[in-house]
Amino acid sequence: MHVRYKLRKPKGLITPKGPRFSNAKTIHCNIDGTVIQFKLPKHRPRLTNNKPVLPAHSYSLNEIIFHSSHQRELKVSNNWETFRLIENAWAFYGPWFTGSLSELIMYATLIKPVNYENNDFSLFHPRAFEKIIGDYLTNSFSTHTNEFMENKHEYIAPLNWKPLTKFPMVAVRLQVEPDIKVARGTIRYFVFLPITDKVMICIQFVPSQFLAMTQEELDKRVNRSSMLELMNNIIDSIELTLSPEAQAQQKAALTGLDDASLISDFPPLKWPVVNKENTFKELDNE
Repeated sequence: MHVRYKLRKPKGLITPKGPRFSNAKTIHCNIDGTVIQFKLPKHRPRLTNNKPVLPAHSYSLNEIIFHSSHQRELKVSNNWETFRLIENAWAFYGPWFTGSLSELIMYATLIKPVNYENNDFSLFHPRAFEKIIGDYLTNSFSTHTNEFMENKHEYIAPLNWKPLTKFPMVAVRLQVEPDIKVARGTIRYFVFLPITDKVMICIQFVPSQFLAMTQEELDKRVNRSSMLELMNNIIDSIELTLSPEAQAQQKAALTGLDDASLISDFPPLKWPVVNKENTFKELDNE
């Protein structure tokens, strides 16, 4: 019996239960003729005041208002504008009135690279796609440093780089993990898919266990397998059909390219140690 009410503390390793994927509904979203669809269970967060964000049936990119989250004090590049398509959460409950023990949050965001000095690139080109993802991870995670640990970086990215070959364009899933020698944190799972030359979809999953412990200690108390199973089911359900215009962009981007596949391995990015003012330096891929 798995319910949301907490009347006692769990003992030993618990595998909490979440929503049944068999009851998930198919979500369709048309973006300038490109259609993405996937299955999502009903939003059921840990906190009832956490409202979902669901996509409209159709969008025109020319009418979407993209937002910049640039923070000048962090000294990172102002190269990104985003639009949130989806925000859903699912609580996972332990047995016999042990309450909610974990929660899986999903975000789907349109990301548009902007303000690049050389804007002559296409996200459908594998090398450009890899470069932009590396830049985005750097912008998002390189500024998280621990001042009590000589300003070392708290995250390692990317890890478990895995090209997704089932899609009609380049696509990849990967992880961003906390450096356990530097800080505690949650493992984040990402899927990236381009939908135009200059816009890609980023789908992020954040599984959380509600105890203040290291990941190793958490995994001895609360099993993540049920959250990861739901995440994988959602990822496996994704289908994406490019519009004729996007297909033309893809064809132009791949003209003359003998191998249109992504690299099979993307080692973690090397970020220089930042000073106390968090000065940002250029990404070092070497």
